[in-house]
Amino acid sequence: MHSSSSRFPRPLMLLVCLTLLSATPAQAQEPQDTTTITDRSEQRIESLLESDERETDDSETLDLVEWLSDHPLDLNTATAAQLSIIPQLTPAEVSAITNYRALVRRFQSVEQLGAIPGNGEEILTKVRPFVVVNERAERKRTPSYDRTAIALRSRAVRDLQPRKGFRDNSFAGSPLKSYNRLTLSQGQHLQAGALFEKDAGERAADGFVSGYLALNDWSFIAQAVLGDYVIEAGQGLVLWRSSAPGKGSEAIAVTKRHGGAIQPYRSTDEFHFLRGAAVTSQLAIGEQTIAATAFYSQRALHASGTDSSVSSFYEEGLFRTDHERARKGSLQEKLFGGRLRVRSGNDWAVGGAFYHSTFDKPIIAERLFEFGGRSTSAAGLDAEVYFGGGAGSRSHITLFGELARADGMAGIAGTILSLGPRTTVAMLFRSYSPRFVSLHAYGFGEGTGTRNERGFYLGAEAELTRRLRIAGYLDHYSFPWRTFSNPLPASGRDYLLQILASPTRALDLILRYSNKTQEATEAATDSLLRSIRPMVDRQQHKLRLTAILQVSKKLRLKGRVEATAVEYALLEKNQRGFLFYHDLRYAPSRSLALEARVIFYHTDSYDSRVYEYENDLRGVFANPALYGKGWRWYFLMRWSVADFISLAAKYAETRKDGVSSLGSGPTEIVGDLDNRLALQLEIGL
Repeated sequence: MHSSSSRFPRPLMLLVCLTLLSATPAQAQEPQDTTTITDRSEQRIESLLESDERETDDSETLDLVEWLSDHPLDLNTATAAQLSIIPQLTPAEVSAITNYRALVRRFQSVEQLGAIPGNGEEILTKVRPFVVVNERAERKRTPSYDRTAIALRSRAVRDLQPRKGFRDNSFAGSPLKSYNRLTLSQGQHLQAGALFEKDAGERAADGFVSGYLALNDWSFIAQAVLGDYVIEAGQGLVLWRSSAPGKGSEAIAVTKRHGGAIQPYRSTDEFHFLRGAAVTSQLAIGEQTIAATAFYSQRALHASGTDSSVSSFYEEGLFRTDHERARKGSLQEKLFGGRLRVRSGNDWAVGGAFYHSTFDKPIIAERLFEFGGRSTSAAGLDAEVYFGGGAGSRSHITLFGELARADGMAGIAGTILSLGPRTTVAMLFRSYSPRFVSLHAYGFGEGTGTRNERGFYLGAEAELTRRLRIAGYLDHYSFPWRTFSNPLPASGRDYLLQILASPTRALDLILRYSNKTQEATEAATDSLLRSIRPMVDRQQHKLRLTAILQVSKKLRLKGRVEATAVEYALLEKNQRGFLFYHDLRYAPSRSLALEARVIFYHTDSYDSRVYEYENDLRGVFANPALYGKGWRWYFLMRWSVADFISLAAKYAETRKDGVSSLGSGPTEIVGDLDNRLALQLEIGL
């Protein structure tokens, strides 16, 4: 077997060749403002997505970002509620946009947002990918209100090294992972979509099939969906989609949820969605708007158990073996519920939501406070109030919260304070009882279950100068009852500080430090060499430096160095990790973009792993966890063949030193190489 170092020059030579290819005299010039703004908008989106450290290629946050990018809002007609759905945008910034629009009467271009007093450039950076002004110059990006649009996306992904499940024939299907999605829209009023996905190792018959038909602003119906959908309500304590942006450098945006009520389901998570019908009717009375939503769902869930009972839900969505297929659709859920919300302009809003769910088999609780039985219900009240933000106002205060009950109680309350145009502070308190079990919730927190947690979060962002911005947060939390990994109550604290400096319009330097301390049980031995599992403090430090240089309109360079250290109090068990990468993006024309990256990593164990968010095919979330010692590289190409058709391809390769195999169980690969090829076709008419 050859060593990894002997294969090193290939990706490095690729980077060097592309850099030399793009080296033209124009590189010495500073890029125009629009180039810089677009690049920094991508940076903000990346910072929002990379907080998700799940090892999956599916992310509902990415789906939302992509949908808004493909269906941008018209700045001159979008309501405050519609603008608030844009990721990262604070209530004060939404108010600033609507107030400035009232002042100028009509935006002539998106770039006019930069003229908003105080923080116009910051607002423009956040919203640039998601808004348009419906003028002739931008109509290619703007869906017409009477135009029929059809879009097809077809993707194929193949691991080039055989995994154990294919070698021993325990996987029933082919190694090809496929994805096909067709969407149809008739202006802004009618939307439809159908999706089929097959994972590697699955038979076609075991693939995931999803679809929806959606109506908007039709007669007395404000919104309606038939098929697959999710419900976003309040702050997520009763109903929410399966994910939301987590704690990270976007310290303010993650605190307050901006629910869009009914949302058609466009993701590939095979567990967290509803299937049936939902409708919202809206009535305006003076300055108040009353929206009433009713929904019903009936679908098969995947679960482990027997013919007469269920022991646990199965959320992975992989059905490659006989054992996995036995879990498919083994539990039936019927659910109904509703939501009522009253909003008074940009001043306040109150609402409530509930649902009742029944199952065809009893669910057996294995631990105290876990859900058990044949039925469950959840109900909650939420509210938000806005102060300031009027003409000439330099401060804005948002108060928000939700109180819910599902056997136990759960509550969350917070405030966002805009102290002038350049400084924002957010505070958030949460208390989720161990008895609180809402199966369709996803509230803010350290854990993912929206239960058994108390915490206080303080976040802040400040633009000290036009070229210097800082952001950070402090989060203290505790788990009053035992968790899956800890047999005793535990507590923890996180804090993060990030400094973004822009010495020139073309160069961004980002320095980030984070610290996470949490009580955890760890395997150890006592003085008599007996195995014990004491509760100790686990402390993780991360230091990261990123440099991004927009050399020209055609070329962008990016590099990152990251170090991590994991320490255990009272135990001689310290772990270290290191990551370095360099990439370039080269766009020789508007129709072709090339990107390549080389990553080197070295960690003592999985415990000190490093995450490396990377660009991928549109619609694919890639944030791989790297551990051990090795290197990875990838090459990504996007080519717009014509106005209505585009192609994309990605080749990625990971090598690890000193190992005879990668992975474990049915996904094990023999050897030190894991490589993958992905191809995608998109057609839009």
